[in-house]
Amino acid sequence: LAFISEVVVTTVARLGVFRIWEPDIFSLTPEVPSIILPWVLREKQYKPKRITLFAADFAASCVASPIIEEYLKLKVVQWTCKLPRNFKKSKKMLKGKSRRKKQNLQPVRGTDAPQVVNINCYITQMLAASLGLKLFDVTRRILMYTKEKDDYKRIYAVLRGTFPIHELCGTMTALLLARRDVLGVDLPQWKILAPAVFIHAMANFRGKKPIFKWNSSTPWSEMQLNQMKKEGNELIWKQLIPQTYSKLVWLTILARAFGFCIKNYYLVGRQAMKRTTTYSGKLHAFNAKLQTDAMLKRS
Repeated sequence: LAFISEVVVTTVARLGVFRIWEPDIFSLTPEVPSIILPWVLREKQYKPKRITLFAADFAASCVASPIIEEYLKLKVVQWTCKLPRNFKKSKKMLKGKSRRKKQNLQPVRGTDAPQVVNINCYITQMLAASLGLKLFDVTRRILMYTKEKDDYKRIYAVLRGTFPIHELCGTMTALLLARRDVLGVDLPQWKILAPAVFIHAMANFRGKKPIFKWNSSTPWSEMQLNQMKKEGNELIWKQLIPQTYSKLVWLTILARAFGFCIKNYYLVGRQAMKRTTTYSGKLHAFNAKLQTDAMLKRS
């Protein structure tokens, strides 16, 4: 589903970019249908401008694909399991001429009913969805790294399998989903997905290929690693050390994302426990405490 969605959205995005920056491409349409035009430019020996290729690739790989993949991971979790929650979205009709519907969070458990305080199921279910999507993508790329010139195939397979973008992004989404459904923080869905989409988009911009791109000419660059060669006497661990400033910055960003997951896992769990102990039966006081903490964090 993710692969098909990305192909469709990429086709639309590329056609839109071509229409804006390079409308001459559509002179091929009498011979080539518009729906497959973005995919056959090389066969037709048509060379678009560099700015056109960059804009089309950026729109598809760094905007559309991260949104589709992160949104589908969230929907897979919601479709396949029923996560325990203390709050749920409910629509309320507003009075007036517009008659608009407003969504509010409403408690689903009474004050005397046992409350959800453990968010481990959110993490495990989202990790399962993330690893399922990652398994499809990584298995394909490992099986394509089989040419005679490809060195260190086993090391590549291990490193490709442990590259943690999908896991980090899924955990970030799960933690924000738990803040909404367990603590009652009113977060729209775009805010729940935004941090994961941002990190995923940065990874794609740095070289990671989205699912719809079948092959990579530089597979090691997807993990921000130098191409490992058996030529010479340099040790393996020395070849894996980042040797440029940009790769060190990217490693720092991944470390900060990992720290975000650890910090929020602890905070959400502690706040969920306080809600049932210190603030038991005091929902408004608990909500005021959360709003105050958010304001102090922003300041």
